[in-house]
Amino acid sequence: MTEATIPVELAPAYRIAFIHAPDPVYADTQNYGAKFMPVWAYTLGAHISGDARFELSLTDCRFEPEAGIKEADVFLFSGINQDFSNLERVRANLKRRYPNAKSMVGGPICWSFEQAGTLEQLASFDHVFIGDGEDEIERLMDALSAGDTLYHIIKSPRRFPINEAKPFFRPMLDSTVGRYYGAVLEVSRGCPFLCEFCDIRILPDNNRPHNKSPELIVAELNHLASQGVNQVLFACDNFIGEPRWAEEVIDKILEWEECTGFRPSLYTWLTINLYKFPELMAKMRRAGFDMLFIGIESFSQNSLLETAKVQNTASDMIKVVREIQSRGFIVVAGLIFGFDSDTEASFRETLDGLREGALLSGDPSLLTALPGTPLYRRMKLSGRLRDVRFGLGGYKYQTNVRYLLPAKTMIDGYKVFVKEFCGGAYQYQRLKGFFQLLNEGKFIAMRSKGFGNLGLFIKMIATNRAALWQMTQRLTRFAAQPSNIYWALRGFWAALGQLDKGGFGYFQFWFFAWTNAVLKYRYISDDDFDIESVAADFDIKNILPAEYKETANEAIPPQKIKAQLRATMSQLETVIAERAP
Repeated sequence: MTEATIPVELAPAYRIAFIHAPDPVYADTQNYGAKFMPVWAYTLGAHISGDARFELSLTDCRFEPEAGIKEADVFLFSGINQDFSNLERVRANLKRRYPNAKSMVGGPICWSFEQAGTLEQLASFDHVFIGDGEDEIERLMDALSAGDTLYHIIKSPRRFPINEAKPFFRPMLDSTVGRYYGAVLEVSRGCPFLCEFCDIRILPDNNRPHNKSPELIVAELNHLASQGVNQVLFACDNFIGEPRWAEEVIDKILEWEECTGFRPSLYTWLTINLYKFPELMAKMRRAGFDMLFIGIESFSQNSLLETAKVQNTASDMIKVVREIQSRGFIVVAGLIFGFDSDTEASFRETLDGLREGALLSGDPSLLTALPGTPLYRRMKLSGRLRDVRFGLGGYKYQTNVRYLLPAKTMIDGYKVFVKEFCGGAYQYQRLKGFFQLLNEGKFIAMRSKGFGNLGLFIKMIATNRAALWQMTQRLTRFAAQPSNIYWALRGFWAALGQLDKGGFGYFQFWFFAWTNAVLKYRYISDDDFDIESVAADFDIKNILPAEYKETANEAIPPQKIKAQLRATMSQLETVIAERAP
């Protein structure tokens, strides 16, 4: 019997190896030793037939040595911009060991590089996939296993309807999920808002929510909980992009929790207009949501108008943040410095906003123009783009925008911000303010297990030399300023007075976030920045190029694009009028 006539059931399985290889520096500095599951591998694995034709495996290079990666017929990679160097390094090593194997890369890095016009950087991979992979993965694996020729660049013809998603690939999930700090469950894609700097909008048909069925979400939660998972991140672009769906999901979760007794802790990303839905907030608390990431970005109305973040301008930002947190949520605030409307006072305004809003956590960053966004287009038209690899992780602040504010002003302002942000008295003021919010009468107790598994986190740290060294640095830098210990003890004492409201859990999060900030910013210096400002002779009128409006050709309803342009252009015209000589 020739090879060509071997029955399918007797032919060797085509070996598909999922390789998760994030940049180790970026991953460690973002997650501080905690490791979350590679949701992309479990998701794509579910859309490959589970018959004898294919043999699937997963290697997570954060746990398993690269040298232990076994031979496969195709190695699948996924990642973000920051992972590029590490993905290429691992691919090259595998190519040397297994020269006959194919390599394919997908994920955000591919559509980002495409938008930036730099796809040639991925030329060493045999195939580059752009788009949603669920619809295409089995067809591609069938073609490769049959020896068919595939294009180097492969684009998915449509957005995958996420309501047709399948449950995670169970064999891979069940054998590995226990090693991760928490599970990640993608529940929706898309966001109805049009922030100028956001790259969510650039994906086809992504300016509206695409939601998984509540039934599938609960089924996945049930399986994860049965595997011992007690913390789940609901990954999405905006959980309340469609509020009715969000409420239906929460209702199903509450029913499931009542029937099973499972009480996982939940965390998600959403927009600040959550305050408009008090009943939904109450249900989310009862369902086990303890943390919410919200893009605050700025406490300046002008800067928010510039980026068309209209959902943040509709009401008093500080009042709204306090309203949300009074229920017991921790709001993790995304912050951005460097908008054209920003002034030297923006750093102080942000410090005051965080304190008055009693926000326990803030994630400051510098404005970066992501490829494909209107901001990127505007910066390119005005000659303000820098040719740098931005956002490489670690502690280096490297951006591709030339700011209106002088670079020295940006650096000095950022250093002043992080110095006060890390200070014990300032940290304590925010914790005390948060506890005061919990006593206003709107607090809703959760029935969940609360925050993540502290024991598992400590185990991860102890078995990771880099993370252990990082933890040592964190605590050393924290203790190097004795007043920090005093304010930490005061915070602990304040938490003891809130034990009936989960005070120790809030203290735990506050202390963790504080020591993270100390680790990142305690010794920040001018050398940690690679940023530029516009030239001294820059014409302020160029911040709003004439072609900006004419080049807005995104696949988004025209009326929505016009609304974003109207907000951005109106505010930039104000900046020009105020600052023109």
